[in-house]
Parts: sequence; C-alpha cells; structure tokens
Amino acid sequence: MNKYEMGVVIRADLDEEAYRAEFDKVKGFIERFGGTIDKLDEWGKRKLAYPIQKMSEGVYTFITYSAESGTPKEVEARLRLQENVLRFLTIRKDENEVQKAEAVQAEPELAPEPTPEPEPEPAKTSEPAEAVEAEAVEE
Repeated sequence: MNKYEMGVVIRADLDEEAYRAEFDKVKGFIERFGGTIDKLDEWGKRKLAYPIQKMSEGVYTFITYSAESGTPKEVEARLRLQENVLRFLTIRKDENEVQKAEAVQAEPELAPEPTPEPEPEPAKTSEPAEAVEAEAVEE
C-alpha cells in the first residue's frame, strides 16, 4: 500500500451540517475504494489566494491515507462531480519521508537545555579610567 496526502477545499458558505455531510462524502470515497484514513488535519476557514467560483474563502482539510495505486484516481473522479468541493490535490508521499516522520513521532520529545546568555561586556572608553576619575574630581 502507498501513502497519500490529499488537500481538499470546500465552500465556506455552507452551514456546519452541510459541510460535515460534504466532508463525510470525501472520507467515504476514500474508504469505499479501499483506503484507510491515517490522519485528518482540519485547518478551518481560510482566505483563498484568488476567487474560485466567486468565492473568496474556503474550508481547508488535509487527509493522509493509505491505499492501493488506483484509489486516488477513483476518488478524484468522484470529487470532480461534487459542486461544493472547490479544489483538491492528491500527492503520493515518498517512503523515505514516511519512515522519517514515523521515527520522529516515535521519539520522545526532549526539552532543550537552556543556554546561558553571555554577559554584556563593559563599554570601553578611549581614555584610561584613572583620567576619567581625575576629571570628575577636579570639577
């Protein structure tokens, strides 16, 4: 099985119930064609870089899933027919990146040791300290 990441932008003017129904359809397409969803990353409502179908905002969601090689093609064919899906993009994740990401997640997070800040050096004057003190006494 291959790992894929799909970004989906859904219309922002939908109410919560309609958005959930549309998002459940997207997840259903992945599962219907043999994929298993590994991770969901919902970014929420964001401003689009340019208007799409006269919309200036969209709800961004990223789905990481495992599936056979034919699954993304089938899922994308179904997403093209969805009116409320503004844009989508599927990429295949590289095996090396997947292994590195899993290794990083498996390692416990260590708190970095605080580094002491260097003490500021005293300001250097061009005159010796004795001359400065002598001038101050004379005044």
